[in-house]
Parts: sequence; C-alpha cells; structure tokens
Amino acid sequence: MRHYFHGDEVEGQAGHYYCAYCDWFVNEKHFSEVSHSGTDKERYDRSVKAWKVRKKNSQDNLQRPNGAHNLFSSIPKPKKPKTSPFYRWLVKQQDRDDPIGDLSKDVRRDNGFPLESSSLEILRNRLIGKSACDEAIQALEEAHKEFKSNKTTRSGLSLALRFDVFRRDDFRCQICGITASEGGRLEVDHKVPVAKGGSDEMSNLWILCFNCNRGKGTKSL
Repeated sequence: MRHYFHGDEVEGQAGHYYCAYCDWFVNEKHFSEVSHSGTDKERYDRSVKAWKVRKKNSQDNLQRPNGAHNLFSSIPKPKKPKTSPFYRWLVKQQDRDDPIGDLSKDVRRDNGFPLESSSLEILRNRLIGKSACDEAIQALEEAHKEFKSNKTTRSGLSLALRFDVFRRDDFRCQICGITASEGGRLEVDHKVPVAKGGSDEMSNLWILCFNCNRGKGTKSL
C-alpha cells in the first residue's frame, strides 16, 4: 500500500496532491487558498518524522517510493534568528513580579526588537522609537546592569528600592529634569555619599541623569 506525505503527488494523477490536514487528495491551489495551522513545510517535516518512527516500530507493508514528487520537500527550513546573550537572559525573566518581568513579556511580543544586539544604546532607541514609557526604558537599563553584573542588586540597593525611587521622582532627573524617553541616562544617587556616611534610606536617594551625577561627583547636598 502507498503511504503519502503531506504534499505528495498522487501517482497517475498529475496535479493532485495529498493534504495531511484534510486527509484528502486536492489540487495545488488548495494549499494557498485554504488556511491551516502552521505551515505546509512544517506539516511535511512532521510527516517525514512520523514515517521514520512508524517504519522503525512497525511491520506493516506500507511503502513510499524513493524520489516521490512532493511540493514542499525542497523548501529549506527557516533559520532561527540569532539572539544576543542579553536577549536570551532577558526573555527568561518573564516570571518575575517586577518591571523587568513586565519588560521581558513585552520584548517577547515585539517582532521588531533587535534580537542580536546587546548594545544598551540600540535597545533604548528601540523602546524610545516605540514610544515606550519611562518606566519601561528604566527597566531596560536596570536589566542591562543586572545582566552585566550577574547580580540581583547593585550598589547595595535592591531592585525594588531602586524602582521605588524612580517612581517617586517621576522617572526624571531631579536637577535638569530630563527623562529616559528624552535620552537621559538616569541613575539612583546618594545625596550624601556612602563614603561620607550617607545611608540607603529613601530620603537620601534621588534620581539624577548621567551628566548631572558626574557633575555632582562626591559633593553632598
């Protein structure tokens, strides 16, 4: 008995093919006109795998001739997109109950996210171009810092505390007023530096942009 893969042409009936979705013989137009789940190439590949397993574990007399004409056998498998180490790390954070977890979910849904890049500037520009909120942009920066340091905290401050400071200060530099969506690189700064006895209390923390923070240096306010 003849066994057919998805897309196999019927012997003696040129222009007729087997559709595994419908379990029926159809003309070639059927594959472009009828909507099925997945792709025809995927269905063909599954047919091949199932056939190999069946022949290995079964003694039935089904046969498929070598060189059988198939519509989809020559279609190359789609290449998986290359992804950066940061992207692979970020998508694994989706179960976190914090802004980084929310960012992870959003990134997985963004078909235009630069998967291959670990450049913070390129990734930030993508979010800004998508009109992402300042909280999302800051979550990206915090995620990038955490990935690079391979720690859940930085500078002795927990992520939860850092985000509380960002929210309190409206994701805005408290000196010049710039936001992340306007291109500012925002950081949590100690008003009284730790080296001079400053604490990690909320009252001693505020948000500064990179330029203002470098201008302040180790001065106390």
